[in-house]
Amino acid sequence: MAGCGSSRPSRQWSRRLVALFLPLLLVVGSLAGDPWARADGAKFPGEPLALRQVPGPSPRQTIDNFLATTGQAHQLIHGAIDQGLADPGWFYTPGQRHQVGQGQGLLDQATEALNLSELPQALHPITGVGTMVMLRSLLLYDLAHHPGLVLPGPNEVAREGLKSWTIPETPITLALNQPGAGAKASPAALPCQQCSEQDFLFSPRTVAQVDADFNRLFAQDPALRHRFGGDLYVTWSLLPGGALPPKWMLRLPASWKHWLVNQPFGGQSLLQWLILVPSSAMGLALGLGLLLRLRHQFRLSLEHLGRRPYWQRVGFLLPLLPLLSLWRWFCIDWVNLTGDRALVVLVTARVLNMAVAAPLLYLLAEAVGQSLIRKRQRSAEGTLVLVRRKGAGQLLTIIRVIGLAAAVTVLVQGARSLGLTSITILAMSSVPALAISLGTQQLIRDISDGFSLFLDGQLKVGDQCSIGTPKSGQVDGTVLSMGMRSLSLRLKNGSQLSLPNSQVADSVVTNNSLRSAEPLDLRLPIPKLETQALADLQGRAQALLTETKDLAMAEAHLDHGDGGWWLHVQGRWSGQLTSADLPQRRDRLFLALHGLVTALEAGGSAPEA
Repeated sequence: MAGCGSSRPSRQWSRRLVALFLPLLLVVGSLAGDPWARADGAKFPGEPLALRQVPGPSPRQTIDNFLATTGQAHQLIHGAIDQGLADPGWFYTPGQRHQVGQGQGLLDQATEALNLSELPQALHPITGVGTMVMLRSLLLYDLAHHPGLVLPGPNEVAREGLKSWTIPETPITLALNQPGAGAKASPAALPCQQCSEQDFLFSPRTVAQVDADFNRLFAQDPALRHRFGGDLYVTWSLLPGGALPPKWMLRLPASWKHWLVNQPFGGQSLLQWLILVPSSAMGLALGLGLLLRLRHQFRLSLEHLGRRPYWQRVGFLLPLLPLLSLWRWFCIDWVNLTGDRALVVLVTARVLNMAVAAPLLYLLAEAVGQSLIRKRQRSAEGTLVLVRRKGAGQLLTIIRVIGLAAAVTVLVQGARSLGLTSITILAMSSVPALAISLGTQQLIRDISDGFSLFLDGQLKVGDQCSIGTPKSGQVDGTVLSMGMRSLSLRLKNGSQLSLPNSQVADSVVTNNSLRSAEPLDLRLPIPKLETQALADLQGRAQALLTETKDLAMAEAHLDHGDGGWWLHVQGRWSGQLTSADLPQRRDRLFLALHGLVTALEAGGSAPEA
């Protein structure tokens, strides 16, 4: 009955967690058909779509392939949307989703023509598609105003040795596919992973200026924007749903659509904000609930609860990672946030991912360590209990250091994905590291001295020791545990004492469990006895030694010399016998042997030792 009662709170919390997750997943799943469009398309029968190579080995081939690929993607996506609106239903057919999936594949292929090597890796998802769609309109506009322009082909590139080329009177430049600044000349360092060094890409400077040039040309002239395909970007950036907006959004009345879609507020449509804000608030509430539950878990006294609470901590923190990924995908890939809004969401999601992943790795290492240092053992009452293994403190220290190293690695890699160089990370961490080292130098010393105690093997759990500390004086007790910061002793009066590892390292430590056995060597003179009496004396002396406690080994011999007989006893005392008790035990044994000799001489029985 006690076991059932103890699991009831965790079951109630599991039901609450499912109740919170289920509505969010249902809402997102009902709205977001686009992420599974490619999966549906993979199952749809039909001829595979032949993709053109983007980019190409000359500026003319790159521009031609880029425009052809993006134009075909535009036709596929808008064709599927038009077919879906012509159908009376509220959902797109599998064939239409398959068609949109093909269009998205073409857009991904066309994105390879952009040199994004100077952008942080984390910013690539919000730069590729939007920049590519705007660049397509700018190319059509510039080529229309230069009807006689001859684009350099492979022959011109080979003859003139071109490494870069700029469309006249425009900032659009194409350059050879070269590694980024400071990168090694290897295929892995190239900005385009699916092409060679002989291909031409749109330069990083061109990519950086696309947004400003698009707004300067088309923001105040809707007719010009419509003529050169700029409506594709405007529709994509103001309608949620990814590449395939839900039908009910496209079928809104004209008056509603004017206010909800066509009038931007803060760079996005009102419809996008109405979907984004409640969904983000729901995700924030769920994340705060998990953190509050984790905070309550840290307040519990875990000494008598075993290893289960450590895994519960990991369980409360683990759902935050997929929740953050879902929120990032929902804001950028489905709601279609653009510009600074998408940048804020992406950086926030990446920073929160680092803030969750780092402690999660440490808590995971802690949970593994707590599971390894405990074992099941049957108590005197016959019940199974968890007890700590020998060497638990040292093993837990090593696992905690591994978890801490993994957490630091996650933080460093996350910072590098945001565009911070190693020198910048080092400079940013030097001041906090100095402050932390000054504030925690005693803790660091305790940890380092704990490793020294572990590696030296001076003490182990279960040893009886005497520690002459400079602050607390002489301390005698049994070692209960050796942790990363302190050593715990069980004193003779039953109380428990914790000593910092640095204080133990500065003390004179006597390990009584490792004390070598003291030698035993006694000689007693024997009066004149018959031969049979001498043999009887040796036998009784050996029996006395056998029955005497605190003797590891001892033998009795009869020696003849110096004009008489001697009873010679040699051996060793037990290693558990302390130095303070040794003189008393030696005197008692000597008196017992002397009484044995006296009794035999008088013809009586031997006394007990």
